[in-house]
Amino acid sequence: MYVRTPSTGSSYSSGGSGVSDAPSTPSRAPRSIRNESLPPTPRTPNTPLTPFSYGSPGSYAPFPSPPAGSKHNMSYGLVTPPASPDKIARGQSDFHVLLDASARPPSFDIRAGTMLHPQTANVPAINHRVSRMLVNVGGFFAFEVVAQTGPVPTLSELVGQLVRAVRVPADPRTPAFTRGHALGNRVVFAGLSLRSIDRGVAVCDLHLRNMA
Repeated sequence: MYVRTPSTGSSYSSGGSGVSDAPSTPSRAPRSIRNESLPPTPRTPNTPLTPFSYGSPGSYAPFPSPPAGSKHNMSYGLVTPPASPDKIARGQSDFHVLLDASARPPSFDIRAGTMLHPQTANVPAINHRVSRMLVNVGGFFAFEVVAQTGPVPTLSELVGQLVRAVRVPADPRTPAFTRGHALGNRVVFAGLSLRSIDRGVAVCDLHLRNMA
């Protein structure tokens, strides 16, 4: 026979129902998250997109667009874009400041060249990703500058190849008469300007003025 033994701290009803009269701890109902103060769900603002155009912050253009009234004929072809589009947004010039005609660069006799500081000798001569520069010298002759130590011709490469080009005979029949002689008194460097860029070649004009 089964004998019911009351547990310590419990009482039973007179009817022997077997149900304890001690109040049981009510189970806590789960709180409704509907009334909780939760942080709002992050979402992307529903704002219209800003039209994307070359020249705007974050935009990307192969080369800077020529300014109004410019005579530059930018022909791109299959050209590697510049390494730093951020420079384009700042309106950087076509050439290093020591060469750019618009910046009134230092003058020198192109027959002798010029001394370059060691820290600037190997910097790019042009601010475009080109491996060659075809330079027209004062309308008298043209020569080519080829990058030798990097992807872009440097200042020292341009000056050195300019001096060698000036010393080439103007006429093969008279080796002693060089291009420098043919220029006469118009031998002072007055800067470079850009005509066009096509397939990694920049076509440039080297401006000259008379020696004082």
